[in-house]
Amino acid sequence: MSTRPSSRPGITEQWPKHRGNIVMSLNPLDKVYFRMVNERCNPEIVGSGNSGKYCTVIIGHKEVEGVHRVKEMRGVEEFSGVSVRISKQDDVYTCLIDSTGRPSSVGVGNAGKEVTVIVHSDE
Repeated sequence: MSTRPSSRPGITEQWPKHRGNIVMSLNPLDKVYFRMVNERCNPEIVGSGNSGKYCTVIIGHKEVEGVHRVKEMRGVEEFSGVSVRISKQDDVYTCLIDSTGRPSSVGVGNAGKEVTVIVHSDE
């Protein structure tokens, strides 16, 4: 593998590690998915209807306050909730969802891990 930096801009941004604990309030139209990171280090698909949207990806299965199931389509369960608590130890990323509904990569060391994906509404 080359040590030369990529000429393509990254579409995943890792949140800083020196932040404190955060309670993220969710918009009623935000969608929550509990997925896995595949061998290519991308979280599993969250639906092509989310194409072009940004999402927050938290490594690990997070408890979402007021969570309730909205629907299931093709084996992908969609949830909604009120808030999620993010601790300062959590690895958190802002990712862009591609045309197939797959969030951008969250890094090599995260393959096989569970993630909580929050797709933010356009409102």
